[in-house]
Amino acid sequence: MAGLAPSGDPRADYDRAYSYAVNGEYKAAEEGFRAFIETYPDDRRAANAQYWLGESLLAQRNYREAADAFLKTYTDHPGSEKSPDSLLKLGLSLNGLGENGAACATFSELLNKYPNAAPAVLDQARDEQRRGKCS
Repeated sequence: MAGLAPSGDPRADYDRAYSYAVNGEYKAAEEGFRAFIETYPDDRRAANAQYWLGESLLAQRNYREAADAFLKTYTDHPGSEKSPDSLLKLGLSLNGLGENGAACATFSELLNKYPNAAPAVLDQARDEQRRGKCS
């Protein structure tokens, strides 16, 4: 993983970590996004990096850390384009932890707070509510 050391070029470092994620190399993506967030906390891609860190953790079934990463995306980057997606994935992570009540509350918050989110995100949240028998 020596190739994951920050290069000093935020775009190149983000693109490298993202490439790992889309190619299914989730551990390398996790390491790359962690390094990016630590090295470039104020970069305009920081919210996306935090979100993709969560995706990388979720893909590894590391539900606790994934939930933490998605919650951090949502709370540290309010109004980010990733906010609705972060809530959806936070709910999925909570389901993975067996925390159905918290997952249901998260899906409800997503649907109430972001009624104009991408239809696929809203549809998946509704599907997860049905699957989880949320009231």
